[in-house]
Amino acid sequence: MDILSKIICYHNDDFYVMWKPNALPTTFGKEQCFLDILLGKNPDPNTDFSIPNFLLPYIDLPDFKLCALKQDAIQHQLHNFWKEKELWLLNRLDNETAWFLYFAKTQAAFDRYRQFQSEGKINKWYIAQIQWIPKESSFEVDMPIMHHKYKEDRMIFIRTPKDELKGRSKVHHPITIVKVLHSDETTGISTLLVGIYKWVRHQIRVHLAGVGYPVRGDTLYGKDITPGKLCLWSVGFQIHE
Repeated sequence: MDILSKIICYHNDDFYVMWKPNALPTTFGKEQCFLDILLGKNPDPNTDFSIPNFLLPYIDLPDFKLCALKQDAIQHQLHNFWKEKELWLLNRLDNETAWFLYFAKTQAAFDRYRQFQSEGKINKWYIAQIQWIPKESSFEVDMPIMHHKYKEDRMIFIRTPKDELKGRSKVHHPITIVKVLHSDETTGISTLLVGIYKWVRHQIRVHLAGVGYPVRGDTLYGKDITPGKLCLWSVGFQIHE
């Protein structure tokens, strides 16, 4: 089967929406990335394109379906915004995070999205799983976070002014909105709907770990020490004009 036929693709007048597997970089770099696959490079044979069935009810896209990504769609992006501009990619995901990436079809759509994003008018939604059953049905996390002073791949949360000495660059003040969708008393696993407005690197992972609910499979901020999938998926966004 053509690898492109395994990629979920939805589109409207402004955007293409495509699905990225876990453990695959979003954009061009030293490792093979999602954009490389769109441009015809064969993926690592261990790349997992499977979709957890329980996520399907939470996908916020009309007429959602599996479909082959037509080459003319890729050629459209290459002709208008080229490889150097990342095919008009509007969002990035952590390597470990799966699901939807958004690509603007036109310069006007790209500029409009970026403007809304800078104004904090775009609400991005994720599904996360934690090995815990929260007492609250919903809550917000507004803990400040910073880049780690020495570790490039890590953020830290700031509880006291002294914590700022462990960080570098500026202090970020993002807000993460959380709603508990389902809790399984047998397994102790809870499924959360998580919303963010202004994205900061690893925001969801740091915030959930900071309040004692690390994302399952998170070896960076949680207690998991064995490799596995990070249970965090991008499932949609809303524009508040």
